[in-house]
This record gives sequence, C-alpha cells and structure tokens, in this order.
Amino acid sequence: MVRSFQWLVNLSGLQARRVLPPLMMLWLLLAAAWSALPGMSVLAQESGLDDSNAPTYIDGVYQGDEIDVELIAESLNAVPGETLWTAIRLDPTEGWHTYSKWPGDSGDATFIHSWSLPDGAQAGEIQWPIPTWLPFPGSDLITFSYKSEVLLMVPVQVPADFRGDEFAMTAHVEWQVCDLICLIEDAEVSLTLPVSGEGLRPDPQWADEFAATRDNLPTDDHAIEGLFAIAGDRVSFSFNANTQAFADADDVWFFPEQRRILKPGPLRDVTLMPGVVQITHAQPRRMLTDLEQVNGLLAVQQNNGEMRGYQITAEPASADGLAAIAAVAREQAGPGSLAGGEQSLLTIVIFAILGGLILNLMPCVFPVLSLKVLNLTAKGGASSGQKKMHGLAYTAGIVLTFMALASVLLALRAGGEAVGWAFQLQSPWFVAMLVFLFFVMGLSLSGVYEFGTRLMGVGDSLTTSKGYKSSFFTGVLATVVASPCTAPFMGAALGFALAQSWLVAMLVFAFLGLGMALPFLALAFSPALMKHMPKPGPWMVTFKEFMAFPMYAAALWLLWVLGVQVGVNGMVAVASAALLLALALWLLQKSSSAATGWRRANTVVSLVLIAVALSVLRMPLLEPRLGNPDSGVDMSGADYEADFEPFASARVAELREGGNPVLVNMTAAWCITCLANEQTTLSTQRVQQAMRDNGITYMKGDWTNQDPEISRVLDEFDRPSVPLYILYPGDPSAEPVILPQLLTPAIVLDAFASL
Repeated sequence: MVRSFQWLVNLSGLQARRVLPPLMMLWLLLAAAWSALPGMSVLAQESGLDDSNAPTYIDGVYQGDEIDVELIAESLNAVPGETLWTAIRLDPTEGWHTYSKWPGDSGDATFIHSWSLPDGAQAGEIQWPIPTWLPFPGSDLITFSYKSEVLLMVPVQVPADFRGDEFAMTAHVEWQVCDLICLIEDAEVSLTLPVSGEGLRPDPQWADEFAATRDNLPTDDHAIEGLFAIAGDRVSFSFNANTQAFADADDVWFFPEQRRILKPGPLRDVTLMPGVVQITHAQPRRMLTDLEQVNGLLAVQQNNGEMRGYQITAEPASADGLAAIAAVAREQAGPGSLAGGEQSLLTIVIFAILGGLILNLMPCVFPVLSLKVLNLTAKGGASSGQKKMHGLAYTAGIVLTFMALASVLLALRAGGEAVGWAFQLQSPWFVAMLVFLFFVMGLSLSGVYEFGTRLMGVGDSLTTSKGYKSSFFTGVLATVVASPCTAPFMGAALGFALAQSWLVAMLVFAFLGLGMALPFLALAFSPALMKHMPKPGPWMVTFKEFMAFPMYAAALWLLWVLGVQVGVNGMVAVASAALLLALALWLLQKSSSAATGWRRANTVVSLVLIAVALSVLRMPLLEPRLGNPDSGVDMSGADYEADFEPFASARVAELREGGNPVLVNMTAAWCITCLANEQTTLSTQRVQQAMRDNGITYMKGDWTNQDPEISRVLDEFDRPSVPLYILYPGDPSAEPVILPQLLTPAIVLDAFASL
C-alpha cells in the first residue's frame, strides 16, 4: 500500500521549507489538488490511466515506487531444528536511499509489522548493517541511511519437529525510500523453501551478499570503552582501546540509538590515534538531560575502504575514565615530535626555561615584573632571608598557576574539547575580566584609588605574611597576563608536554614557570645583583605612575580583541562597564575623607556601580560571533590590503594538487606574537610581493574563537597554540616546512627561496 505523501504531511512548515525546494512543494500541492478533483479522476479513467493500488510482483519481487523489495534466504532449503537466515532485500533506485535503526535528522527505519510462519517457527530481530553518514543536499541535515541495495538479515528458527515438505514464510514490511521527497510504502513479501534433513545448502545467488552483509554487521565482541562529556554547546565522545583498534582508521562516525543526543552536522570534529578516537558534535536543540549512558554504533572506515562497526555503551566521563584515555593516548602516540625531529626531555626542559624567561619581555608581563622588582628594591632594610622568601613566593605563584592552567587544559582535551594553550582567551567573558583587571591596575598606579599604601598593594612590610601573600599573587597575576603570549622555544615545549603523561606535562610546565620567575628569583637570592639596582627615592613614584600607561594600553588591546570576538556592541558595553568601575573607585577614594554619612552613601553607590559593571559579563552581547573571518584591520585600527584566503584544509589540498605552494598563518587577535609578526613581516609589501612572485597562496586561520579545524591542524604539528606558520610546497608529496614563531622578512624570503 503506497502512502507517498504521508511523510510530507507529517512535516512541520519549517521542516518542509528546509527540506523541499519551493518548486517541488508547488508541484506536490498541484498534484494533490488534481487527484482530488472528481472531474480529473473521470478524465484519468477515460484516458486509460489506472489509479489502482494493487501491488506489483515480478518473480516474488515487489515492484514499489523507486524500490524493489523481496524476501530471500541464504540457503536453498530449510532443515528442521536449524536456524534459517533470511533477509529483507531493499534495492532503491539510484539516488534514493532507505533508513537504518540509528535515527538521524529525519527518516524512519524499515519495519517488519508481522510474520506469517508455520506453527512453532520464530523470527528473530533484524540485524542492521553499518549505515552511511549521508548529508541532505543544501542543508545541515544528516541522515543515517543505506544508499544502495541492503540486506536486513533476520534469523528464523525452524521447529525441530517440523514435518511438512515446504517451509512458507511471509513478512509484512514497511519502509521509507527517499530522495528529495520520501515515499512511505508497505507490502507483503513471501518465500517458500523445500524442507530436507540433509543440511543447509547455500544459495549461490545470494551467498556472497549474505557474507558481505555479515562482515558489515557491528560487533559487541571488543575491548573498546566509550565516554561522553557535555560542555558548553558541545557533546564529545571518546573511545579508547588497549589494542591498536584504530591504527588503520581513515575516518570514524558515532551513530546514537536515540535522537536528541547530538546534532550530526555541520560540526563533526574527529581526532584519531591508534588507540583513541574523539568525536565532538554540537548539542541538538532540546538535548536529552540526565543521561546515564548512551548506546550507539561506532563506525570505523579503514584506509582500504572497509567498514568496521562496534556496538558501544558510552558512560559519562569521570576522572578515572579520562585518565585511562590519557594513558592510552600517551602510550600509543609516543613523545611529541618537534620540528627537526624528536627531542629528549632534557632539551624540552631547557626550551621551557628559555621560553619562560623570554615571556618577561612581553608588554603585558613587563610592567608587573618591573613594579615587583621596584617593590623589592624599596625594602632595602629587609633581611636576606626575607627577600629570598619573597622570591620563592613569587616563583610558587607562577609555577602553581602554570600547572593549574595546564591541568585544566589536559582535562578538557582528554574530554574531547579542541582547545590549546591560551584557551581561556577564546572566552569573551574572560577577556572582559582581563580588561577590567588591567584598567583597575592602571587606575591604582595613577592614584585614582590606592589599594593599600605601597606598590602593588603589598600594604605591609616585607616581614609580614601579607607581604609574602602579595608576592605569591603577583606571580599568579603575571602568569594570567602572560597567557596570550607564546615565546620562542615555548611552542615546542608545550607541544611536547601535551602529548605526555600528566606527570611529565606538569614537569615541563613547572620549568616554564621557573624560567619566567628567574629574573625576580635571581635578584631575591643575589645581594650582588641587588647592589646594581637604583637607590629608592621619589623617582619610584613617578615610575609607578608611568607604568599605568602600559596597563591602559593592554586594556585597549584586549578591548580590540573583544571587538573581534563579539563585535563592536559588545566591545562598547565592556568599555562602558570599565567607565562605571572608574567612577566607583573614584567615589570610594573620596569617601575616605568624607563625613560618615557621605562615606556610607558613597560606599553603597560604589558597590551598586561595580555590580552593574560586572553584570555585563552575563549579557548576550558577549556571545562569540559565528566564524572569525579576518577583518583586515591591524592593531592601529587602520585598514590594510589583506591579500589572503580564509584557511580550509580542503582548499590547501586542492591548491597543492594544482602545483601551487601555500603559506598558512594560524593566528588569533589575542596573540601578541601573531600580531607583531603580521605587522613587521607578513603584511609588509616586500613579503606580499614575494608571495605573488613565487605564486604562493597566503591563507589565514583565525583561532580568536574556537575553531575545531584549526585545532586539528595545531595538534597535527604538535603545537598547543598559535602562532603556527606552515609553508606547503606545491608538490603534494613534499613535507611542509614549519617556520619559526618569531618572523623576520629575511626568514620568510629564505623559506620561499627554498621551494
């Protein structure tokens, strides 16, 4: 019985507009109206058209609309007491497809309403082969379908006491077959086999197809463990095995057995390792909550094109589960490879110390370090032991903060998140908090509001515990403001660390923090160096006030970063909130000399202003914009000629296939090193002209907000964050060249010349 338009009727208006082209919808409506008119029906009968719904069979094969359906068996005979393997064979017209039991965005699975079998015989459940991940043309919809002929195998148990000469079977089957529209049909298909006791004889017509279908059935006999984690607007699945289960994998898909678990498209971020697979999707609307487990199919496509399927029960991610996945990844991925070959742990530690040391020269960190050093100088009467304790407290603040950030980063990556170093700066609210922090620090240094009576808010002498606490939190602050930066040597060290065990990673990050703390630590432990420091005097107050301007500059830069992330409206909202903070602090400063009543009123008003200012962090204006195309605006706000293409892996492959070299610049608006390289090297007329002369296509990947494709490339080259500069030769078989993190025109031009 054909019910061709039932699927269309059941669609909501929004779904119909998304799925059916307008002209096709108009055609369907006209066809329905035509068939509903009595006069048209008479004309059809007079012209010889038959509107009968009688099913059509040819040699037992049901001839449906855009599909053939029949009941077949693997054997030529039935044997009492044996299991007879049958199958519903669905063979759609080219371009049409049927659906699996794993629900995608649309479509219902083929369904057997009932069986008509001899007494005592029983039919089992359908054995579902691995489906295809099939995008719907012109939309983000994904269906889990069979694009060509498929056998839905069903075991039928023949009674041991069966005495007949023939074994007759009939199945009442319903299916959907779809292209741009879906046709819903049902029919009865039958098969009769002779009965003999000589054993099952394979049917040569179907033997190969049954064998191929059996090879394409998912198995539950495996040692793969699954976890899932829900964070933000993403849902991630991690699968790990102690064997090399994914060593030859080319791609993987996860098909949940329920709807509202994941949104199949367009986001599907996949990380493949020999023993670990991680798949991240966007959450669907009205996602199921309080999930205790997720059942589904993990489909693995091998390099040779073969498919393997594993029935999986994924559990919510726990600390033990994340540790297990990290252990497998560590064991099977091996040490991270660096440009120029694998490096020893000792070399990596040296790189980490050098990278941390250079971080002190970054414009955000240098004012904090300078003021802390002057604070130590101002306490010339402190004992050597007290100065050493301040050095150790400052070092502890830096090292522990680096380790804390690294631990969060490793946990997120183990849970399937595509994040890297400085991941927190991809959150607009965190950038806004840094704007407030730098602005308030600048106000304090300018004298608008004094946080205590001493530099950096120490407030007490070096002999008190509060002073040591101040040194510790100054180290914390220095680490937080250094996070947008990646110094030379630092990228290689971080890339190595993120591929190691937690213990080794913490060791690398600890030495990175030690390198950053070394200048202050050396002054605290070396009386000889302290002798070369300037004598305390009034100049220190002037220097302190001057240091407010780098803080204001940092706040302005972060506002610009925020504008790239969320747009001008969000940037203005945060700037307005900073103005309210300035007013609140000014009122608090004035209240110190006011009468009691005014002091209380100023305090209340100031607290209200601060609360209003901080409420901007929860505004929708701070939601990241979708996509981050480079605006072609430099740090000064001036337009420049941005002769580049947005990064896309497929485009890189296409260009290289055509013999064109490609320079890829992985950057972010919050990355100071990236911006400096663009201003001094990549955007210069000299380098741009060299690209044109050498036929090099220049591409930019903007990682200001999270981008799974860019994260995947960073992981591929063992880089935890930007900048990353990759020069792909025009020969697809040639290895790409990784350029240094600090560029000069000469370095880039030499690389071009080597192509």
